[in-house]
Amino acid sequence: MATRFNLEKSLDVLEFTSINEWGHPKHKHNFFELTFILKGKGKHVLNESIINYKEGDLFFLTPKDEHEFLISETTKFGIIKFTEQLFIEKTEFFSNTSWKNRVESVIFHTNTITGNIVKNDVDRKQLFALYELIKTEIKNTSVYSRNVLLELFGALLIIVSRNIKASFDLSDNIILSKKERIENILSYIRQNILDKEKIKIKTIAKEFNMSPNYVSAFIKKEAGISIQNYVTNSKMKIAERLLKQTNLNMSEIAEKIGFVDSSHFNKIFKKYFGKNPSEYN
Repeated sequence: MATRFNLEKSLDVLEFTSINEWGHPKHKHNFFELTFILKGKGKHVLNESIINYKEGDLFFLTPKDEHEFLISETTKFGIIKFTEQLFIEKTEFFSNTSWKNRVESVIFHTNTITGNIVKNDVDRKQLFALYELIKTEIKNTSVYSRNVLLELFGALLIIVSRNIKASFDLSDNIILSKKERIENILSYIRQNILDKEKIKIKTIAKEFNMSPNYVSAFIKKEAGISIQNYVTNSKMKIAERLLKQTNLNMSEIAEKIGFVDSSHFNKIFKKYFGKNPSEYN
């Protein structure tokens, strides 16, 4: 079983250099992590994948991910760690619902991107510059420093979400295998799980150039689960995470994941986990 590392703060920055070994066993976190490769190269073992890394790469890790780095050339790492509480603080402090909707697709999903998430040089420069600004500001005790951090963090996540979304944009010039089509559809659902319009059958069908009837039958046949059940499964995983990581009450969690009726949420939750949300630890 992998070691699990914990984070007591809602945001922290760590920077270090590894010469021959990374110094940490393969592990998971109770937080989200953005790992900037500031220098060096080697391999990143993420879940079941092994990916080459180099200077300028950026990896996004969720609490469900398990990883380690294998160093082949002295590597300097810059790491931004944050919890869901920081995301909640950001969205409560600012009422920009567009910001919230765009970034929730990053926060509330299991990682499906194993490689470098940056898709162009302009975004790479911006992200690495924001890393340096956050690293400096986190040490600042001046007035409004927390507000500045929230703004910088918000800009960072917007650019991250743009690049993660780009990873799921399908090219018309690429012929996908059946397995790839299934994975892309399910990934799209996870990425947009809190947007009720985007996870409607007709919207999914349009996104992947399929008919509504066909996309439903295709997923049911090939993945062994209906789209409706897959959506519910994904929402229950989010609810479980929110119960563990936040102080939100049952009604707030139900509303956040799209349940109008709290009693219906309780019923579905008990079906999945064998106990009511109030009894869950």
